[in-house]
Amino acid sequence: MAKAGPNQPGNLDPVGRRCYGCGMSQPAHHTLISSMKDEGPFILEWVAHHRVLGFDRICVASNDCRDGTDRLLAALAAAGYVEHVANVVAAGQIPQHAGYEAMRAQLRIDDTEWLMMLDADEFLNVHVGGHRVGDLTAVAGDADIVALHAMCFTGGPEVNWQPGPICPISPWRLALDHKANKARKSLTRNPARFKGIHNHSLVGFKGMTDKLQVMGGDGVQYNLTKGVPIWQQLRQGPLDGQPHLLAQYNHYAVKTWDTFNLRRERGRGAVAVTDESTARHTEAYFMDRNMAEAQDLSIGRYAAEVAALMGEMVQDVGVRRCQAECDAVYGELAARYRI
Repeated sequence: MAKAGPNQPGNLDPVGRRCYGCGMSQPAHHTLISSMKDEGPFILEWVAHHRVLGFDRICVASNDCRDGTDRLLAALAAAGYVEHVANVVAAGQIPQHAGYEAMRAQLRIDDTEWLMMLDADEFLNVHVGGHRVGDLTAVAGDADIVALHAMCFTGGPEVNWQPGPICPISPWRLALDHKANKARKSLTRNPARFKGIHNHSLVGFKGMTDKLQVMGGDGVQYNLTKGVPIWQQLRQGPLDGQPHLLAQYNHYAVKTWDTFNLRRERGRGAVAVTDESTARHTEAYFMDRNMAEAQDLSIGRYAAEVAALMGEMVQDVGVRRCQAECDAVYGELAARYRI
């Protein structure tokens, strides 16, 4: 297999598996991190998709898993597709934030040009150039942050979970002006300049906040406002204009009723304790975000390459075994909620 170019699938080495960033001989260009719990059936597609988009480093922390997510990530790390931290969440910690900090301490994720955080149900989808992450950051010019809006998708037409990729079977999206699409996630240049990592953006800029330049998904650039917390300015944005013009992240927050209920069981990753006061994923949430408005097939541009890379990944015996175990355990858990 020939070495991939800077905007080619995965930025892999000649044997097609080793991540240039893993050895840390030189800083990565684009690093993706995530903190996961009980996401086993969905990991291969997520990793393959973002390797295809050109992330040369993918780092994942696993948090107290019951479906084998941690074992699958360990197998993927051994095969060279990701870097993995098996994180133990202490009482009072926010699982996602704890995972980010563990990776920051152990994997030197600050040594990258651009850093992005995405959950296992979120897939970057670039509309410019060759549709790679490098094409997006090239358009950003001197901007410090690229803030992208969600494009939220429904679970239909699927009713119950079945093993296999999610993106190809979930073409229906919410209305463009749905409040869920106000959510934004950011690519941030030179993350070492920030004190902390939250699930939507980096926080605690060590310099003058108003010197940070942001490019939105519509291509408009502006500076952040001094004295206003970064997260408040970046977590959401208005939906006027063309917020998805350059890129979006596809969010598959509701897949099927059984998977949604397993998500409720595991609790939220963005709070220390999920209880009546912090619970978010209610039946009302499911119904509100399962209202199909129209189809968006744009992520299909990556389907063939993603499928090919997934096929390569499961040639590894450890990855194949752990994937099968995840599917089996997850299927048993989901069976309690089948319609």
